[in-house]
Amino acid sequence: MVGKTVCFARVKNFVTYLLVLVGLLAATNFLSAQENLELYRGNSKYADGNYDEAKTHYEKAIAENPTSYKGTYNLGNATYKGKNFEEAVSFYEQAIASTNDNMQKAEAMHNLGNTYLQSGKFEESIKAYKNSLRLNPAADDTRYNLAFAQKMMQQQEQQEQEQKQNEEEQDEEEKDENQDQENQDNKDSEENEDDKEGEDSEKKQDEDKDDKGDPKENEPKDGDEEQEQPAEPKPIELTPREAEQLLEAAKNEDQKIQMQLRQQQKANPKKIEKDW
Repeated sequence: MVGKTVCFARVKNFVTYLLVLVGLLAATNFLSAQENLELYRGNSKYADGNYDEAKTHYEKAIAENPTSYKGTYNLGNATYKGKNFEEAVSFYEQAIASTNDNMQKAEAMHNLGNTYLQSGKFEESIKAYKNSLRLNPAADDTRYNLAFAQKMMQQQEQQEQEQKQNEEEQDEEEKDENQDQENQDNKDSEENEDDKEGEDSEKKQDEDKDDKGDPKENEPKDGDEEQEQPAEPKPIELTPREAEQLLEAAKNEDQKIQMQLRQQQKANPKKIEKDW
């Protein structure tokens, strides 16, 4: 009786285990079914060119299975189509890390190289293509893209070199122009100084001339310098009668003077000494 009870307990535990396993398998299949459904919906929107809605379904698929390679890889593709290259790089790198399958890694690395190529990051693009070819050497499209990226990088380096050379030449030209301008400014400054010295010299000469003036004009004059000089006497025009009267008066005056002199001589006789 006891042996039967033990046997029954073992059977019961085994049934429970089976039920749990079936439940887990069912849940897994359900989650897998949900993931696949969202991937399907996302692929449909992607094919229609509706990349934003495609991203929404791929994100839902990743929510069902965070390690889903297909979900992150497809999400990277939809983001790439939306020209959000920086975010696409992140999704491709997640896809590469989510799988151990070399072909899947090579596929994601190829698209990673395309993303870098579109961003103008040719060095990173070349590295991604080379990593992809190491895992899948038969990928001709990857080899073609690698050659294209190398050519673009060569052209970019050549353009940068030419731009650098042009900038150096432009800097040299500007330097020469600045030197010429400086020389011209110095020349103009010297000419202005010479003109100024000439003007100062002329001004000083004018001032000296004003101080000295005309020597004839600045010589001291007889009497008060400010006194007006008498005008030249003009001859008096006389009638014959007036002239005869003046002459008669002059004779009378002369006779009067002679008479006075004779009277003075009589009153004061002088002694005349002779030299024997």
